[in-house]
Amino acid sequence: MGFIVLFIASIGPGLLWLWFFYRQDRYEPEPVRKILKVFLVGLVLVIPAGLLEQVWREPIMNSIQNGNWVSFLKLSFIVIALIEEGLKSIVLFWMIGNSRELNEPVDGPIYGITLGLGFASLENLLWASVYGLGVAILRAVVTTLAHASFTGWMGYYLSQFKLATNREWRVLGKGFILALVTHGVYDFLLFLRNPISSLLAILLIAGLLVRLYQVMQFQVRKSSYRG
Repeated sequence: MGFIVLFIASIGPGLLWLWFFYRQDRYEPEPVRKILKVFLVGLVLVIPAGLLEQVWREPIMNSIQNGNWVSFLKLSFIVIALIEEGLKSIVLFWMIGNSRELNEPVDGPIYGITLGLGFASLENLLWASVYGLGVAILRAVVTTLAHASFTGWMGYYLSQFKLATNREWRVLGKGFILALVTHGVYDFLLFLRNPISSLLAILLIAGLLVRLYQVMQFQVRKSSYRG
C-alpha cells in the first residue's frame, strides 16, 4: 500500500503536467502513442544516467557531506547536468529529429517536455522510495517541472533546427548549452541549502517555464494548421 501511494505521488504529477502541456498543441496534436512512447523512454533513461553517475558517486557524496561548494559546483555541471542533459538530448534527437511528426515549431517543446517529465517521474519515485512521501510531493512540484523546462527548451531548438531551410548544427548546440547550464545552476543552488538559494532555484525554473509557455502559445497562434 505504501509503495502504491509513493508511485502515484511520484508518477502522477508527471502525467498530469504531460496532459496540461499536451493540450497546448490545439490544432495538430501529436499522436498519443508517440507521446506515451517518449514519456516511457524518459522513464527508462534514468537507469543509464544513474549508472554513469555512480562512477562519480564518492566525490559527489563527499562534496555534499563536507559542504564543499567548489567541488560540487564543478560536479553539478561536468557530471550531473552533462550526463542527464546529454542523454536526454541525444535520445530526443534520435526519436524526434527525423520524425515526420515534428512538422511545426510547437512540436519540439512538446516532445522535449514529455521526455523530461518521464525522466523526472522515475527519478522522483527512486528518491521517494528512500526518503518518503514528503520528498515525492516536493519533487513533484519543483523537480518535475525543472526537467520539463530543461528538455523542453532543447526541444524548442530541435524544432528550430529541423524546420529551418538551412540547418545549422549550432542551433542544437544552443539548446544543449542552455539545458546544461540551467540544470547545473539549479542543482548548485539547491546544494547550498539556504532559503535564498532555494528561492533563486525556484525562480529560475519558473522563469524558464513561463518563457517556454509564452513561446509555445505564440507558436500555436502561428500554426499553419489553425483554422
